Amino acid sequence: MATISVIIPLFNKAKYVTRAIDSVFAQTYQDFEIIVVDDGSTDGGPQLVQKYRDSRLRMVRQQNQGPGSARNRGIKESMAPYLAFLDADDEWLPHFLSRYLEALRTNPDCDYVVGPYFEGDPRVDKSEIWRKSGVEESAWRLPANVSYTDLHRFLCMLHCTITILCKRHVVEKYGGFYSKAKCKHGEDRYLELQLLLNHKMYRIIEPLAWYHTETFGLDSIRPEPRPVRPFLIDPEPIRENCPHPFREVLERYLAWHALGAAREYANVNDLATASSLMRRFPLMRKNRRKYAKLLIRISLAKVHVLTGKLNEMSGILRR
Repeated sequence: MATISVIIPLFNKAKYVTRAIDSVFAQTYQDFEIIVVDDGSTDGGPQLVQKYRDSRLRMVRQQNQGPGSARNRGIKESMAPYLAFLDADDEWLPHFLSRYLEALRTNPDCDYVVGPYFEGDPRVDKSEIWRKSGVEESAWRLPANVSYTDLHRFLCMLHCTITILCKRHVVEKYGGFYSKAKCKHGEDRYLELQLLLNHKMYRIIEPLAWYHTETFGLDSIRPEPRPVRPFLIDPEPIRENCPHPFREVLERYLAWHALGAAREYANVNDLATASSLMRRFPLMRKNRRKYAKLLIRISLAKVHVLTGKLNEMSGILRR
């Protein structure tokens, strides 16, 4: 049995998937298995995967269910005690697995390892953000007095699935990644938030992964608001798993994000979604200034909707 299971979700990334797989085979640490989960690709990517003849790589296929479901399928198919996740359009530097595994083995009280990465075609070194924030390579746990804004900051620093190596039982404890309704936005943050609230980590400062944002293209530019994140749609499991000292800050964090999402939806006159978020996360009222702006935006949206209806009725009457 391999020591590390590397799980690669694949959906229409034929142009990049061999780069990702090759970066795993180029690791200095070689005791791994690779499980590629084809999530209903239509571009020939699975055929490229099938050309590999290394027994450590295998592919499973499913109908398109989203990245969370694909990663969870990989977890179920895998066997190793450690789990690592690499997206099909990203890559690891050769020492990624060896450094991360060494950190876990020498710090047995830590349940996962995280680190920064290079971003985009210019290879922007994101470790600079960590260093400027005073982060040092060490074992670390979320402090009991953390604010909701610092909680957000820590999550943003740690938020990149391809730079996490985790003990299997920790991921399985939370059911893996969020996968309901073919979720494609925030499915990883749902798990990462629970890891941050509940477990000690080891932080590596050296960037050992390359996050290829240049592959997003124009399709990633959305004129409409982002989908409501799953931790706002289905927060109860996170609340149930949250340690008591962090429950208040978790609620403030959820309300803060709900306020931002409600504002986005109010801006496009989606009053139903905005109002639902306001009802479900009343603590957003504590942010008085932004909440007041939200109320003004909703009032303007109501006037816009009413004006549209009146104009429609006037047109009908004239006909």
